[in-house]
Amino acid sequence: MPRHQSSGNQHVTTPDNYAPPVSNYLPLEIFDNEDYDCRTPEDWLSLGYDEGSPDRKPIPAKALLPTTDKIPPDDPKSPSLKYDWHFVGVLEYSKEKGQYLVQKTDKKGRLTDHKGKPVLNGGYQKGVTPMLKATQYWVPRIRLLFSAEDPRVFAQRVQFAQHSRENAEALILYKLSVDCMPIWSGNPSLDTHSLEHIKKSAFSTPGPRLESLPECVGHLEEKVKLEYDRTINRIIFDKVVMSHPEEFSHITLPKKDPECVPQKGASVLYWLLHLNISSATPFIEIGHSLSINPVASLIICFQF
Repeated sequence: MPRHQSSGNQHVTTPDNYAPPVSNYLPLEIFDNEDYDCRTPEDWLSLGYDEGSPDRKPIPAKALLPTTDKIPPDDPKSPSLKYDWHFVGVLEYSKEKGQYLVQKTDKKGRLTDHKGKPVLNGGYQKGVTPMLKATQYWVPRIRLLFSAEDPRVFAQRVQFAQHSRENAEALILYKLSVDCMPIWSGNPSLDTHSLEHIKKSAFSTPGPRLESLPECVGHLEEKVKLEYDRTINRIIFDKVVMSHPEEFSHITLPKKDPECVPQKGASVLYWLLHLNISSATPFIEIGHSLSINPVASLIICFQF
């Protein structure tokens, strides 16, 4: 859904402020936390049944919908499309889409079909193929507030999704910025002697020798060198962003997890290889002699 900014708050690029504007581009519904919901979709629809009646009535709610109704509907991502909260009736739920079918109420607060009759059972009739009206929309749960739910909990739900999206987009922008940095020849590189020592230690372990082992080791070396260069670039990038916060106001540095020092030196490690080689998942226990695959040993050495 597009974001509308007032003319007074538009971003202006100047020599003193050349940080590009950053707007939300990920759908809010993919960050929706269903733990905030007090009912399942089936339970919500069951509220439309009256005791002793086989017909299901629409469930009253509010939905964030376009202010103008058209057939076919406009592109929901169009910047010219304006949204507002409207009183609706919930008609159906689609498991495939994960969305609810809603219809706007008329000026009298009623839901009627093209014949002016009340909409029942989701608007479905026997032998008639249902077609969406101009006032009907499929909406995700994050844009639908049922009248029977606590609006305060719903506000917390929207806030949680909004914060999750902001964190995700900030992390994507940060990692993309680091990945786009060129590898400068003047940066420190991985010591070849240390790499050869790691390989020698890995190959010294007992175990079968596979024909594809040298090729696998070569791929691992490339990944290790690439990750090393990326780490150096990340350190440089973090330092530049912290030194010039105004120029990089659109960049949010990720929070670092606190480092915990283990109370004991011995620990158990499990490693799962994705190298398409015929070897079992390696297992190693520090402080004990155990036979493992050489490739697994190489990965463990790289990790340390």
